[in-house]
Amino acid sequence: MKKSTAIIIVFVFAFLTGGCATIPNAPQAALPTSMVFEATKDKVWPLLIAEVGLNYPIAAVEKESGLLTTDFVNMPAGFDNRNMRKWVFPPGGFFATWAGLRMKMNIMVVKIEEGKTKVNIRAHYEAFESNVSKSWIVCRTNGAMESEILARIKEQL
Repeated sequence: MKKSTAIIIVFVFAFLTGGCATIPNAPQAALPTSMVFEATKDKVWPLLIAEVGLNYPIAAVEKESGLLTTDFVNMPAGFDNRNMRKWVFPPGGFFATWAGLRMKMNIMVVKIEEGKTKVNIRAHYEAFESNVSKSWIVCRTNGAMESEILARIKEQL
């Protein structure tokens, strides 16, 4: 009986001192969020406005500077943000539960040389953690939405 008690104590000790150590994840690569188009800014700008304006609420349009900004929009991430992986690398969190994902964009359109225009889309995502912190947590984009917008513009040129 003493031998089995000693074995149990060793396993309990190993379990308690072992902790929950995990191997850190390698940084995940995101899809491209900028693209250079073989077109003038005057050709790219209306295509960008059409792509973004039909799907996201535009907050500011400054064609001269090339800046387009949207307001926050709620993303259809589903229950407990199960679909957030479509757009972001999910944030971690101890006992975290998620109840919403929102996004806004800042887009810059710049003429880099004659007949070439660069479009850079910076999407800012936040997920609402509803269990512990009860606050919006910034999430890193995976570039899927930005890359999709850029691809649709490229198709139309």
